[in-house]
Amino acid sequence: MTKKKTTDHQPFENTALNVFVEECARLESPRVLELGSKRSVLDQSTLHKIFVPHAGEFLGFDLEKGLDVDVVGDIHRLSSLIGRESFDIIISCSTFEHLKYPHLAAHEIMKTLKVGGLLFIQTHHSFINLYCPVDYFRYTREGLKGLFGTKNGFEVKAISYEFPARLVTERVPELNKVDVYLNTTLYGQKTAKTPSRYVYEFDYHPEQG
Repeated sequence: MTKKKTTDHQPFENTALNVFVEECARLESPRVLELGSKRSVLDQSTLHKIFVPHAGEFLGFDLEKGLDVDVVGDIHRLSSLIGRESFDIIISCSTFEHLKYPHLAAHEIMKTLKVGGLLFIQTHHSFINLYCPVDYFRYTREGLKGLFGTKNGFEVKAISYEFPARLVTERVPELNKVDVYLNTTLYGQKTAKTPSRYVYEFDYHPEQG
């Protein structure tokens, strides 16, 4: 999939990214996979190698062939394409909004990470529709965090918004004063082997009333 390129990687502006970059620096020659890596601007790489400049290997994965793409495939089948517990670090920028089944994608990502592996996701909280090829979702912090439950052997360590914006509409003028954000970001770590089937964590239990 072709995605919006993010070029201004420094300074790191949000908590999730700050912590992620610091923890990546502790790993020796990590094997890194970036999802949704197809280049959208021909003369500028889409890969965020600046996050992990000491990577031993850095591969790009995308649904379509193109520059910065080393492996072509569907994220919903990620672990079967590149192997379970095969990467130390996985990065996903401006991609989760384009995934039809985000819980399935999250499960595949967790299966593909090594135990102890690190994950960084940047997706959109409020943004224009980007049809490349399809745009499905927008994420609050709670919504993005909810994809990666502890029962799946994963711990979300930091989640934050970045790039404050304003929502403007003629229909409800008072919304002009409501703060929104362009992006939602998440940093987490795989803490145990991922179950073969995704484990849902329900916040409401009928027996509790």
